[in-house]
Amino acid sequence: MSLHFGLSESQQLYREQIRRFAKQELAPRRQHWDQQRERPVEMVRKALDAGLLDIEMTHVMRGIMMEEVGSADFNCALPFLVTTEPFELNRLDGVPDEVRNPIRQLVREGRTIIAVGFTEPSSGTDVANFQSTATLDGDEWVINAVKNSISWADAEYFTITCRTEARDQKIWSLSNFLVPRDTEGVHAPRIWDDMGSHGAERGEVRFEDVRVPKDYLIGERGKAYAQMAQLFDTNRAYIGLKCIGAAQASVDETCEFARNRKVMGNSISTYQGVSFPMVEAETQLEAARLLCYKTLWLADQNLPNSKEGGMCKWWVPELTFEIVRQCLTLHGHYGYSSELPFEQRLRDILGWQIGDGTSQVSKLIVARSMFGRENTA
Repeated sequence: MSLHFGLSESQQLYREQIRRFAKQELAPRRQHWDQQRERPVEMVRKALDAGLLDIEMTHVMRGIMMEEVGSADFNCALPFLVTTEPFELNRLDGVPDEVRNPIRQLVREGRTIIAVGFTEPSSGTDVANFQSTATLDGDEWVINAVKNSISWADAEYFTITCRTEARDQKIWSLSNFLVPRDTEGVHAPRIWDDMGSHGAERGEVRFEDVRVPKDYLIGERGKAYAQMAQLFDTNRAYIGLKCIGAAQASVDETCEFARNRKVMGNSISTYQGVSFPMVEAETQLEAARLLCYKTLWLADQNLPNSKEGGMCKWWVPELTFEIVRQCLTLHGHYGYSSELPFEQRLRDILGWQIGDGTSQVSKLIVARSMFGRENTA
């Protein structure tokens, strides 16, 4: 058995490039996107022009990008990621080329975004009981749905998960559809005032008797769950890595602060009450980082990664939230202010203890891999 934990030369070079870009271009505008609630469109295009975003990237390479961009600002991480088409759902397979290719090109250029309408007001985790329906009427699908917790609820395009088969088919009764925002029956979004990740407008969108062509079905009929599972498994590692990036930046900044802050003639780093929590944080971040990159490596090898993705999702956002909280308090009241980035990082990380599956759901995924589905709730 051969193990290698280092980055290749090309991966290391990319890390240095994206880290430099994040520090120079993204970090100085962190507060702007948070306070103005803006999607950093111009930064996406600037990163594209610099050759930092590529649809041919491996999942591990995308993970490097997410970690480094997350260290500068969460608001940029997901917009950067989606331009590289990391998931099958992004590619709109099955939709006619004359429709999907121009949309994909706009996404790759950072000029538009495709929002995912999956969660419902009464069904997030319980996908077998989705109320959204799509009924075939001649050459059109008629969609009736209410979707919430949508990132970029004001997007130009949506992928919507609806029931197309008999309810007794459970998770295999669902299909995905492309729905342009300007389609008749798509209501204006109801935007929520979220605590964090202000660069992505989140909220609820209603789809009332929306008609789309028969060939706007994405992938195979009844196979939406498999598409979404592939997205969630891998995205949970990306979520972990952007949380790690924010927490690592917090630890690095706190260590620098502790070296320079003097109390009774000594740097506070000489006090174990300060240094030991940072040692623990550094150790935990290293372990979490290895887990996330293993998950992405498995995805690159086309190997199952649901269990590892579940581990990333339940553990890493909780771990990194606590690490950032400790860094904030070690800075005293100044750390509690918006003058420093810790309060924003706390708000941003907290949202990812919820998005893409709660900790409880992620633990259930891991439990089923350990005990078998028949022996778990």
